[in-house]
Amino acid sequence: MAFQTVQRAGMWKRRPDPKLVGGWIERALELTAEGSPARVKALISKASRDDDEAAAVEAHELAERLRDNELRSYALLERVNTSSAAADADLGRACALLDEALALLPEISNPDHRAQAYFIACEVYLLAARIADARRSVALLEETAAGLTPHHRLHGIGDNVKVEAFAGQWDEVRRLSPRVELAVEANLATPCPMNVGSLLICALASAHDGDEDEARRLEAKAEAIGMEGYGSFFHPKKLRLAMVREDRVELRRLVDAIDPVDLQPWASEYEAALLDALIALGDRERIESDAPLRVRPGAYVEPFALRALGFAREDPALLADAAARFEAMGLEWHAGETRKLVSPV
Repeated sequence: MAFQTVQRAGMWKRRPDPKLVGGWIERALELTAEGSPARVKALISKASRDDDEAAAVEAHELAERLRDNELRSYALLERVNTSSAAADADLGRACALLDEALALLPEISNPDHRAQAYFIACEVYLLAARIADARRSVALLEETAAGLTPHHRLHGIGDNVKVEAFAGQWDEVRRLSPRVELAVEANLATPCPMNVGSLLICALASAHDGDEDEARRLEAKAEAIGMEGYGSFFHPKKLRLAMVREDRVELRRLVDAIDPVDLQPWASEYEAALLDALIALGDRERIESDAPLRVRPGAYVEPFALRALGFAREDPALLADAAARFEAMGLEWHAGETRKLVSPV
């Protein structure tokens, strides 16, 4: 239970209390035999809960001794997660570990495991603003998922629209929206935050396109699914919907309701949405307190933080720097939105 919950964090319709999951992890550490495959899983669970890189390294070393490629891959992927979770994370190192994990996949027959690896790869490449690599991971995920379950296929199309939303490619998200709806409907029997989050991304694309009726329909469909406890998955999209609608009252409510625990370095979508929301609210004081912590070189969130600081300080040079960094990452839409702050229309 400990291992599956950290591997499939969205499998609960109501997310379990972290203390409950922590109890499972402690029992797993207590009961598993030293040097056993189960011990590897217990250590991976601990590493995931605590962002404990030492536990991930120990799990990897044990998996290497056991010569179990699937456990080696799980442990490497957890090392990727723990090494990319810190505010001072070396994303280059995380991506190198990820490449090592992906190199094991031809030796692993379990297609569910391969799909999970591509899913994690997409997340990490987005964190490092490697959009082209994220798109390649999505293509491999969709190819792998095609012969598996509706849940796997939802992950494929869900990551597809997520990457395009990160890139600001709203026309592409709209083009993919019918596939998203079909995938969500096919997967409704399986709890997954992507059921809700993917529909909210499609609603956001419709709102950007000026189709508010469609945006409201998709948003209502997402809300009707009724998942609880996944704020870091849903709130960034809701923040952006409020921004597109220029609903400052709702935007203020959403910003004030943010749980700081959810604003972890791995939650770059949330961080970026919050920084843009603070610009929309003109909240210079909070920008000055929050944005400097998020100027992480090479990370997706870095130009968002620079843009917010440029706005707060009315500094055209910072805004120009942010626009250039967006362009270097292949995020042309975001670069264009940044230039509007330099020369408002």
